[in-house]
Amino acid sequence: MKIKKKMRYDYRTLVAAMVLPLLYVQPTLADWTANFTPPDAPDAKIVIDLPDDLDVITLTQLGVELDGIDITSLLSLDGVDFIYKPLQALDGNEHTLKLVTLNPDGTSKVRQQWTFNVTNAAPVGNVSDLNENTPEIEMAERLLRSAYFRADTLTEFSRRVVQQNIGHETNRSTLSGSGDINTGFSAGKWTVDGHANYLVQSDVDFAQTERAVDLGEYDINADYQGDTLAGGFSLGHHDTGLETLLVSDFYRRGVSARLGTSDSRVEAQGFAFGTESVSGAADLTGLNSTDNRLKGVSLAVKPFSTDVDALKLTGTYYDGLGEGSGIGLSDLDSAASGSGWGVGLEKSFGQNRTRLKAQYAHALFDQDGDNGDAPKDSSDAISFLIEHGLFEEAPVVWDDALDIDVGFGYDRVDTFFESLANPGLVSDRDAYSAYTNLYWGALSANLYALHETNNVDDLANVPTDRLESIDFGLNYSFDQQTGSTEWLGTPYIFMNSYLASLGRVKTPSGYDGGDTDNLSSSITLGGGANYDAWYWSASHSYSRFDDFTNVSSDTVNNLTGFNVGWIVSDRLDVNGGTQFGVFEDLDTNKNSFSTNLYLGATAELVPDKVDLNIDYNLNLANGSGDSSDSHIVNSEVEWTFLRPRTNRPGLALALRGSMEEFNGNTDSAQNETEYQAYMVLRVKAPFSLSY
Repeated sequence: MKIKKKMRYDYRTLVAAMVLPLLYVQPTLADWTANFTPPDAPDAKIVIDLPDDLDVITLTQLGVELDGIDITSLLSLDGVDFIYKPLQALDGNEHTLKLVTLNPDGTSKVRQQWTFNVTNAAPVGNVSDLNENTPEIEMAERLLRSAYFRADTLTEFSRRVVQQNIGHETNRSTLSGSGDINTGFSAGKWTVDGHANYLVQSDVDFAQTERAVDLGEYDINADYQGDTLAGGFSLGHHDTGLETLLVSDFYRRGVSARLGTSDSRVEAQGFAFGTESVSGAADLTGLNSTDNRLKGVSLAVKPFSTDVDALKLTGTYYDGLGEGSGIGLSDLDSAASGSGWGVGLEKSFGQNRTRLKAQYAHALFDQDGDNGDAPKDSSDAISFLIEHGLFEEAPVVWDDALDIDVGFGYDRVDTFFESLANPGLVSDRDAYSAYTNLYWGALSANLYALHETNNVDDLANVPTDRLESIDFGLNYSFDQQTGSTEWLGTPYIFMNSYLASLGRVKTPSGYDGGDTDNLSSSITLGGGANYDAWYWSASHSYSRFDDFTNVSSDTVNNLTGFNVGWIVSDRLDVNGGTQFGVFEDLDTNKNSFSTNLYLGATAELVPDKVDLNIDYNLNLANGSGDSSDSHIVNSEVEWTFLRPRTNRPGLALALRGSMEEFNGNTDSAQNETEYQAYMVLRVKAPFSLSY
């Protein structure tokens, strides 16, 4: 089965983000073996013993399946070992545990597999053993494999006790809060999951939906996995999972249904979404407005084989209405109409070592609908991408595995190509791109190059410009230092750079606009170190813009930053940072300076009773065109009467306040102090049930 990438990183995102900034591509895993000891009781923890020296890069690319079900999001870590506490006691049947890795295309590959039986476990009959004579309660219990309910709720009653110069009118007393709810169950061959959040705000002028209590976002997903067929449906906020020129990253409220074969040889999907982001319960499906709705279908087929390398063909069609946009619309309230169809091809070679993807799409788009004056545009787009891993098996160089992959892409999108289901697609471009990524132990590096021109439809009155750019990034994390260099802690360094040239290829006759010839460049160098009780990081960025046509000013910007954090004790954490910038206008010789300072602290004043949070921000600006300086303080003291526990609410009283002071200068006469303070009664209620 496929392991959803967005679930794999839930409990490891923070670690990976701290150690591996800007890492987006999977490295090759080194040669190692995990150990597994079968649990000695039906409800005992399942432990996968991973090597102690396993690096974080590898750890974040692993997942676990139990009896064909992805349990990665339910894992906890003990050092670098995976721990799973079964939601219900395991039965006496044979169980299969798989340790898997995620391939770049989102599929999983079994790395190790174990089969085991649990001693002292009660045998459980198969669903096929059930018949019409089985008592209904027993049938339900045997069909219901698992169920869960989790809710985290926070409700606050606040009363403003003091204020000065608050520029907006709010109710002195307000009731506010929010909650996040997750629930689901598995029954027979069906798995149903749901998520929702809600918002409470008695001051409706500041409520997100202008209702005191309302639904935020929600989704309900039902999946069916049979012996020959698989499918399901989704309702609420979700996307189709399609990555095409017509439909991509379209996260909206709507409904979709899918049906295919269990081996993924044929996969069909139908969907309908609203084109605008909505929340609240007034438009539960997101399809209430006929002027903001799109619908479509997709069909994916592997005609020759179901292997991971097999050829996959995908067809997509959509049509709909959305908000009108564009210059010169005669009717600002008009609804734009759009439709399109597209085909795609995917093929891998050598167990995904080489991957090929090609797409074509044809779109019709009318920015002011059928009743407007604007014409309907017919346009095309094509995309081609090939990726290749240089090594079938990563060679070990100086005790570290080396992995290098390269890619090449080509995109041509017509000038007026637009899709209501892919609003982020950049049109009017003919682009060649190439990249390479290198991973070697704790070192990662990436290089990306682009050559792009516009005016792909050769419009007579439009100039043709050329963009050439190159990006380069480098990250390295050292081992924890010992001996004479122990004072360095666990250091890391990084570098990111960018160079882009924008120039004119062709200027139409009679064109009275400005010329184009400029160069942008930037580089950021940084590093830091982690210690047992504290950390630090520093960086410096240099960027420059040169306009050789003298239409715009040449500029230079320098930005230096430093951050530090200290765990003083188990009851006190402090952190802070500063950033200093210098912006230079080389044409006018005017400079601007900015200074930002941040200090924060979290303290447990009385163990398990009284907590303090405070932070301070200082923003200073001077030089040419300076603005008011500001001092901002936010703080809260919370006294907990009853600490929240699972299925038992907690109660706390808090004093929360904020202050913002502006100091005027020669260019700005603003000079005032704003502050306010609230007394808050807070109820935290976590709930959790499972079967």
